[in-house]
Amino acid sequence: MAKARVFISSVNEDGLKPLRRSVFRVLEGLGHEPLMWEENLGPWPSYQNPVEKCLEAVEQSDLYLLFIGTRGGTFDEAAGLTVTHSEFIRAVDKGKTALVWADAETKAIFFSGIAWKLDEYIAHTVQESGSYPAPLQTLDFLRSCQEAPPHIDPYVWLLLHDIRQRGIYVEDLARGVETDWRGYFSDLLRRGLLLLPLEPTIAENSNRLEEAETSFDLLAALLPQVALEPPHDWKVWLNTIRERLQGRTIEHRYGRWNRETVGSYEACNAASLYRRDGDAMRFISCCGRASAVRSFALNDQSSYIALTYAMGPRAEQVYYTESGQKFFYCVRSGPFVVTFHFPAGSSWDQLRYIRYKDSVVSAIIGPNTRLVKLVRLLLGGMRA
Repeated sequence: MAKARVFISSVNEDGLKPLRRSVFRVLEGLGHEPLMWEENLGPWPSYQNPVEKCLEAVEQSDLYLLFIGTRGGTFDEAAGLTVTHSEFIRAVDKGKTALVWADAETKAIFFSGIAWKLDEYIAHTVQESGSYPAPLQTLDFLRSCQEAPPHIDPYVWLLLHDIRQRGIYVEDLARGVETDWRGYFSDLLRRGLLLLPLEPTIAENSNRLEEAETSFDLLAALLPQVALEPPHDWKVWLNTIRERLQGRTIEHRYGRWNRETVGSYEACNAASLYRRDGDAMRFISCCGRASAVRSFALNDQSSYIALTYAMGPRAEQVYYTESGQKFFYCVRSGPFVVTFHFPAGSSWDQLRYIRYKDSVVSAIIGPNTRLVKLVRLLLGGMRA
């Protein structure tokens, strides 16, 4: 059996310390390499960030174990997470096998009432404000929740909610009842539940990149100085751009040290172009799987075209529709608004989009900044 690296995670609370030590010794005795703060991880030199080093250790592990008691742990306001929660997110994001145990009483209280109260609170907040509640708001709600006993840190409910949302099963951790950890882990690792990840390598040619950036900067400086004729076929023009807009994963950042892949979008499958004509935006052309709507009134609040135009001459925005499962990237240049359609991954719904909207916008706009700048320059230079 191959040797596995196992990261043991929990809040540093007295009730969990004997358990952590026991699991560490069992794994060590089975010939594996357990990683745990008080045994072989910390402390590090003062110039190294301990949170960052712990997250690196999670990435280097093959198996992630999380034990949940009654304490929430150290809360990092910048990240909106505790350190333990951050470790869990990193493990899931990197595709580690994640096994979770929670104090049996804590788990029972959560699933018998608090879970549903939390669902209702989040849904109500989104409906009332249009925004997903921030972690501190949610913790304030949990502190006032009658079903939540005061001896359990409110952040425990927030952590269990996230675990439940991800569909990860939580095992009972019965205090005072001896668990056969040796038998459990022997069977688990013998059955080959671990998939040892291969680390991808990426080779970059810095000289070519620098040359490409210099050429683009020159083109961007020259284009505004010339007047361009409109293309003979706008559909071909749009399709040439569309083909270069690829799909990507969407990462959400938690403060400086942690990030998580929260979804994806597919390659652009349609594009459309509108131009202002009086009090309306008139259709010019489209390509791919886009349907032609002949015009939108400038004051049409249901139109992404009209909304983007109203934002200003260099506006850009990303919208989402659950019915069509698509992201729409709208860009204005002078009298024009061009829209690129990206099919959303299957994990997206309106609530998820609201929660991670900033990350979606960053993932779609960020990688396409130079291409869109070029599109703006070309549209801005078109003769009337």
